[in-house]
Amino acid sequence: MRIEAVALTISLAILLSTMAGCTGISDDDDDGISNADDNCLGAPNPNQADTDADGLGDACDDDDDGDGVADSDDALPLDPGEATDMDGDGKGDNSDGDIDGDGIGNGKDAFPTDPNESADTDGDGIGDNADDDDDDDGIADASDPFRLTPAAPLDSPGPFKVGTDDFTFTGSTGIEITVQAWFPTADLEGEAVIYDNIYPGGAWDGATPDCSQTHPVALYSHGTGYGLRWMSAFMTERLASHGFLVIAPDHVDDTLFDSDNAKLHQTLLRRPVDLSDTFDWMVGKSEGEREFQGCIDPSAGYAVMGHSGGGYTALTASGATISIDDLEADCGAGIDFYCSMRDTWMESHPGTDTIDLSDDRIWATVALAPWDAFVLGTGLRMVQTPTLVLTGDADATTNLSMVMAIVGNLEDPSALFGVLKNAGHYHFSPIGCDAYGCDGLLNLSISKELTNEAVTLFLAQQLQWPGSSDIEMPDSEHLEWQ
Repeated sequence: MRIEAVALTISLAILLSTMAGCTGISDDDDDGISNADDNCLGAPNPNQADTDADGLGDACDDDDDGDGVADSDDALPLDPGEATDMDGDGKGDNSDGDIDGDGIGNGKDAFPTDPNESADTDGDGIGDNADDDDDDDGIADASDPFRLTPAAPLDSPGPFKVGTDDFTFTGSTGIEITVQAWFPTADLEGEAVIYDNIYPGGAWDGATPDCSQTHPVALYSHGTGYGLRWMSAFMTERLASHGFLVIAPDHVDDTLFDSDNAKLHQTLLRRPVDLSDTFDWMVGKSEGEREFQGCIDPSAGYAVMGHSGGGYTALTASGATISIDDLEADCGAGIDFYCSMRDTWMESHPGTDTIDLSDDRIWATVALAPWDAFVLGTGLRMVQTPTLVLTGDADATTNLSMVMAIVGNLEDPSALFGVLKNAGHYHFSPIGCDAYGCDGLLNLSISKELTNEAVTLFLAQQLQWPGSSDIEMPDSEHLEWQ
């Protein structure tokens, strides 16, 4: 009996084992999911992922997210809302704020799907990088001083809106200097400036500089004893409208508010330094994340302009030297001013025989009714920059004879010298006419316009702006060229 029971048990085990092989759970892809429950019989899909819930597992679905784009062509095959990723940043184009990854948001990008283009200044359908005349002004970009701004006639206000602001910095002499800057702005509106709450101007106060293009730099020096940095704003604003970045410092101890005649010998020596310090300051402001980032090319240098004592400043900064021997002689004649100027210079420059305050970064000089400051003479021949001198024949401050002597000492046959008829000293600094009167003299609107035309054209010619060499200096019954 016991033997029969054992045999039966063995037989049942063999039978059950055989039956299990015939009726057990099938799993063809060996992913642990029975065929009956597997949403992807043809390929292992152990997690049974089915992104688009179409009953076909992702492992064997050729469109996992069910967006109609085959996985092989879908940059984001598991996102039904995305199929392309142009810049390969892992963010689908439908939700990417910068589809082409060029750093310009789609809303501001004229070519949102072209990583090589983002702007089309003239709206001609050709991106600026490929367009050889971005502003469609007929001047090829290669020779256009402002490739993003159509050119305007030089004898009228320029194409740029003008902003202005004042700043302070500490110069190399340790003195805090206040400067006024005029610059092109892309602002659409602004409030007209009132300089020092005294004098109304045409520029927008506190505007944002437009540094999408580099701008040539011109510095302005005001007159001695009564001047302020903005006193020739009619000219600095006009130049900024033509794309210049113009900066003018207040010369401490030599302005309308703080003039100290006892320090004149010091301020005359410091004035040209104020200009070079101002340019250095602007260079710093144009670098890094600062207000004028990219606005200028530091290596391009600057033009210098000045009125009256500012004319002296412009000329000495441009190379005019002062002879120590001449100061010695005048000092020996009992004139303390010359002694003080000599001693001040020799204290920091012992053993020298010439006062040289030049800056070789200057490329052009404009002197308006210039003053010789009692010290400019034959040293003027050291001025090497192209020079424009304008004055008035009714000037009682720096009279015509003085200015003619300055021009004569330049010994530069190419220097331009124009005389405004019946114009006085303050025709280049109109607030002086308001204060002292210019009755019976040339209308200010005429003198300002002629000055603007001459200065703008002169500087444009030095920069070799296209077409400028074909234009002659303004021809007027009120202006005589010598």
